[in-house]
Amino acid sequence: MSIIKKYSKFFQLGAGFVLAGAGLYIFFGKSGEGEDAVLPSLMRELSNTSIAAIAICAILSIVTLWLRALRWHIMLPENEAGAHKRGLFPIVTIAFMVNNILPARLGEAARVVLLWKRNGFPVATSIGSLILERLLDVMVYASFFFIPVFLSPQIAAKLQSEVHPAAMLVAAGAAAGFAAAAGLLFLYVLKPQWWRSAAGKFGGRLPSKISSKGASIGSQLQSNLDWAFSKRKVIKVTFLSYAVGFCYSAILFVLASQWKTFGILESMFGQAFASFGSAIPLAPGFVGTLHAALKMGLTLTGIDPGKAMAMAVLYHALPYVVTVAAGLFFLFSLNIKFKDITQKPVNEPQNVNPEAQARGQAENPE
Repeated sequence: MSIIKKYSKFFQLGAGFVLAGAGLYIFFGKSGEGEDAVLPSLMRELSNTSIAAIAICAILSIVTLWLRALRWHIMLPENEAGAHKRGLFPIVTIAFMVNNILPARLGEAARVVLLWKRNGFPVATSIGSLILERLLDVMVYASFFFIPVFLSPQIAAKLQSEVHPAAMLVAAGAAAGFAAAAGLLFLYVLKPQWWRSAAGKFGGRLPSKISSKGASIGSQLQSNLDWAFSKRKVIKVTFLSYAVGFCYSAILFVLASQWKTFGILESMFGQAFASFGSAIPLAPGFVGTLHAALKMGLTLTGIDPGKAMAMAVLYHALPYVVTVAAGLFFLFSLNIKFKDITQKPVNEPQNVNPEAQARGQAENPE
């Protein structure tokens, strides 16, 4: 098994670099000559970006992490014995730093480990909270795709002419998926027992391996859905989810500096493509995949290719530098060692983590 794991890591690393290289190749495309050459054009656009715009984007990068920590605080269950919710902002920041420097979204595993070691939450609960968080993010960015397409004839026309004539069907599918996910959550709130019974019956008809895995995921999600029974918490989670998304799209809005032609709908549409590029997990730090996807999204809104490339580079580089710097700050200031975020957790935090609660009471960075 150790040999298999070893080769699996090599495969993930190799596949990540292949994806990153392919994305960068698509991103840079064919190089022209003179002023139309890719690198001179890119450098010219980067040099035209104001210091004020860079500062605003750096601040927004930190705000998104803070908003994620606030949302996570609401979503985590209240009744876990021996667990506490203090210090979530450093955990989120460190996890996103790890995502930026390592492939395969290993930062998500770091979040689980840190929440177990420092806050005393069971592993299953931690994993369930991240699954639900990703579901909310997917819903937000799906709406960022279909809302601009439906409301902007220019974007819809560009999408059909430059991508595929059937692209509107993809937007309709995204809207249907959003409605289905929202409907399932609403149904769970109205009839939780009915939902659990129906899920159990459906799982019983599936092969045993798939059924057991689905039951495991369901149990992980269940405790993290307690907030859904409170209207106030639902409003807060919804607001924070969209606030995170709009912070990222605001970075694009600021970098574009074309207020008349690149507005809210265009920035939402570009962010939808950026989220698609960053959703590919193997590329280290989303290099290449994010750039290629974001460049395509921005050009579909009418942004010049050279400007789109500069925006993609800054959109990735500014949050990258800020997040890594903030993550390293928390890593050292809280005396967290790298082995602390790579240790394999067990699902009994109260037995293996006697100092977590005392440490959490003394530290409250939020």
